[in-house]
Amino acid sequence: MVRNGCSRSPEYADVTPDFSMATIGAKFDVNEQISVAIIQDNPFGAAVSWTAGLLAGTKGNVDSDATTALVSYGVSDAVTVYGGLKSQSVTVSAAIPLKSYTLVGSESTATGYVVGAAFEKPEIALRVALTVHSKITHTMSTLENGSFTSTMDFDTPQSMNLDFQTGIAENTLLFGSIRRANWTQTAVSPTGFAAASPTAPNLLDYDKDTTTYKLGLGRKFNATWSGAVTYGFEAAQGGEGGLFSPTDASKKIGLGVTYSGDQLSATVAVQKTNYGDTDVYVSGSKLGAMSGNTGLVTAVKIGYKF
Repeated sequence: MVRNGCSRSPEYADVTPDFSMATIGAKFDVNEQISVAIIQDNPFGAAVSWTAGLLAGTKGNVDSDATTALVSYGVSDAVTVYGGLKSQSVTVSAAIPLKSYTLVGSESTATGYVVGAAFEKPEIALRVALTVHSKITHTMSTLENGSFTSTMDFDTPQSMNLDFQTGIAENTLLFGSIRRANWTQTAVSPTGFAAASPTAPNLLDYDKDTTTYKLGLGRKFNATWSGAVTYGFEAAQGGEGGLFSPTDASKKIGLGVTYSGDQLSATVAVQKTNYGDTDVYVSGSKLGAMSGNTGLVTAVKIGYKF
């Protein structure tokens, strides 16, 4: 997955460079009731680079990798429960020339859990699944301003996903999801930065949790080709935008096409995102108004049945 984002205002432009995220998964059936799955993904990420005005040279990067091992058990023909462990690694770096500040965080690895349940009725293509990902607490070694070493604790947020699909006509599928993420659990507060900014000690934090909605319509054209259109949105939270979160709310529309063979399947999709406007504040001072923010996501998915 590649995301090309840009944030524009009279003073600032293109503050989010391209970055990529990938997911690899494999599922194995142990018997008719038990299956095992291994998933490798990048659960979240961010790349911000301010190139103009007072914020020129300000950069922030968050990279993550996660390996999840899941076991599912078919309670009945219609109900499946599943759960497992997630090992998550995170790295963080930042530079804020306006405050003469730099941060390099060493990779932190910690473990959480995933639990969920699904209900299926294949004759009408119905499936509803509820999945909970626990918050994960990290302890990261940091180097600030090139000389000060310390550790900081932070949580990546707990999230809950409700996914559904159902047939609404022959060869036509309605699907969607609701995702709730407890971002208020996440606050990045390096020791040196907090000491130098006691009134605003967090390098990154969130005022409110978020709920993201997605609805889609899929259509099978023939035995091998199908397509889908999706629409998603996240409501505005209000409050102040920050150096590393210069948007508020989003609206997304996407198109995708899928080829399905006997063993090989492939999907190509593109998604346009319009981000909500916000004002950017640093230590309580407004430095700019961000508006007209957009992003473009392209995705490729390949599956193979053995």
